[in-house]
Amino acid sequence: MDALKLNTIDYLFIKYRSMTVELMTIVTDYYPHLSKAEALRKANNQEFPFSVFKIDKSKRAPFLVHIKDFADVLDKQYFEASKDYTTFHR
Repeated sequence: MDALKLNTIDYLFIKYRSMTVELMTIVTDYYPHLSKAEALRKANNQEFPFSVFKIDKSKRAPFLVHIKDFADVLDKQYFEASKDYTTFHR
C-alpha cells in the first residue's frame, strides 16, 4: 500500500481550509516584511508572483489568492533554491 503523499496545494488547503485565501493572510504568513499599504499597492498593480483577484468590484472587497497559484510559486521558488544549493555544494 502506498503512503499518502501530500503536495504543496494539499498542505495549503489543510492550513487555510479553503481554495481561496485573503491576500492579507498570505502577506502576514509569507511576506511579513511588507506593510499593508505596500501589499495593497502590489496587489492593485498585479506585482505579486501569483494572481490576486476580488469577488466584488468594491474598493473595500479583499483581494483573494487561489492556493494553486500560490503553491505553484512556492514550488518554483523551492526548485530554484534547491538547484542553486546543489550547484554550490557539489
